[in-house]
Amino acid sequence: MRSIHSLTKFLFVSCLFLMVSCSKDKAKLVVDETLPGTWKLSASYADIGNGQGKWTPVSEHSASLFLVTFKDNGVLEGNAYSDYSTYSVKDSVTLTFFKKDKTEQNYRFKISNGELTMSPAGPIMCIEGCGSKFVKTK
Repeated sequence: MRSIHSLTKFLFVSCLFLMVSCSKDKAKLVVDETLPGTWKLSASYADIGNGQGKWTPVSEHSASLFLVTFKDNGVLEGNAYSDYSTYSVKDSVTLTFFKKDKTEQNYRFKISNGELTMSPAGPIMCIEGCGSKFVKTK
């Protein structure tokens, strides 16, 4: 009887230890899935029109040259989309960028696993397919 009690106690403590250990590991894996912040270019998508397009990673140097910052107040900063000064979230898949003269450009977007994927969605679009992937820096 005593050995069953000791074994039960040991199993309880072991499970408790594993639960605490797992929760710490999960905390390290949390990824920011929100739009506001600074993003740097990580890959570009291009297709020559044959349906065989692919994502091409950019060098760290190139990534540092193409940054975009989405401010909480709708201000758009950085050099990746320097023609635009503000943005709004049109719906769950569309961002609208605005130039100072109020000209608009829509982009399809998705944030998944810490990556922001964007592609032009009108009025300017890519006939063959194009897009950009960004990772958050701040």
